[in-house]
Amino acid sequence: MSIISSILASRSGLMVNSARAQTVSTNIANAQDENYSKRTVQQAEGLGGGVYVVGISRAVDTTMDALFRKEMSLASTQNTLSGALNVYTAQLGDLGSETSFPSLLSALQNDLGLLSNDPGDTSLQQEVLLSAKALTGALHDANAALNQVQTTAFTGIESDIKTANKSLAEIARINADIGRTVPGTDTYASLQDRRSAELDTLASVIGIQVSYDSENRVTVHTTGGQTLVKAGYVNALSFDRATGELKSDDIVITPGSSGRRGSDEGSLAGYIALATEIVPQSQLELDEFARSLIEGFEAADASLAPGQPGLFTDGGFALGATYPAGLAGRLQVNSAADPSAGGDLNLLRDGLGAVTAGPQSDNTQVLAWINFFESDVPYDTAAGQGASAKIIDFANGIFSAQHGRRVKADTELASLTASSETYRANRLNIRGINIDTELQDLQLIEQAFNANSQALRVATEMIDTLLNMT
Repeated sequence: MSIISSILASRSGLMVNSARAQTVSTNIANAQDENYSKRTVQQAEGLGGGVYVVGISRAVDTTMDALFRKEMSLASTQNTLSGALNVYTAQLGDLGSETSFPSLLSALQNDLGLLSNDPGDTSLQQEVLLSAKALTGALHDANAALNQVQTTAFTGIESDIKTANKSLAEIARINADIGRTVPGTDTYASLQDRRSAELDTLASVIGIQVSYDSENRVTVHTTGGQTLVKAGYVNALSFDRATGELKSDDIVITPGSSGRRGSDEGSLAGYIALATEIVPQSQLELDEFARSLIEGFEAADASLAPGQPGLFTDGGFALGATYPAGLAGRLQVNSAADPSAGGDLNLLRDGLGAVTAGPQSDNTQVLAWINFFESDVPYDTAAGQGASAKIIDFANGIFSAQHGRRVKADTELASLTASSETYRANRLNIRGINIDTELQDLQLIEQAFNANSQALRVATEMIDTLLNMT
């Protein structure tokens, strides 16, 4: 090798090691950033024995990325459901709690039993009234908590739509930037990191599938196949609250809908399930319970004229043939039996339609109400408790069903969180930075840099010596 070749080789070594040192330093600086992928300088042998930088590569495994995003999407769905349902069921209380509506219904039944032994006792009449009011109060609270879940769901949908559309637009923009950037440069790697972070954000909102074209631009589909991003083009998401439809551009991709092209994963799917399925189902269950209370006490009250409200009312009125959703929130005890509203407690002995006071010892009406608790009541089968049941069994059934939805979400969330954390850890092992390893590399780079500097110095001294000989 000639002296000039030696100088050129040493010079190329210095340049490559300078690039390596810069890359290792960048790795160390970003060691705590999960969105950063480890960089490595790729080098090759050049003509004359030197080396040169081929490019900068990222430590990445697209298969592991896909597995992590899938589990994260699934966990995000259950996290959304679990969070909302835990707030709701906290208001319901436990089945054995004295303030749960099944317990309060049993308390009303017990108080009526005590009143049947002494129907003229004012204190026992007062206990029945208080039990009835406590029961309506518990249903009001449950209905209010359910309305809050609905509000949370629609707010979450709106927020998720904005987040998803922002990520879609950013992914499309980065696709365009990648197409204009030289591959193998640090800028190119940084764009890939930023795009990966946006894909993670998007996957937490909606389940996605990602593919790459020949120019390393991503195409993003929902798990059902709808295209969300292709190169620099975006099919934005929108939600129609009136119809409950989620759309990408003009394509309906509502989770769970027939022929859907969307995704059942991600927080957006969780919020939509709450708004369009879980809340309406829970509302139906509460309203069916309220309806059976109103109609059951009306049917068992022989004193009532047609259209006259019984002990339980729809906002103070008899229940109509049809009524809007939210009956549980409108349920009220008839003020005619409430002394604080100018009513008469004796109506709890004689019937809510009684116009004259009956005998103090007549428990006929009280027994009729008690018999209602032992009778089968017709229910809407959509409430999930069969076509008929005793009211206490129906109350226990819907109470358990509503808690069961929360328990199911909690259980699945725990499992999916564990699996997604496993994939996350594996991905970090591939993409992440080991400080000790990077420092060792830095020491090797320093040694190589010093060796190249020494070789360059010796070659320079040899040239000086030759020049001095002439």
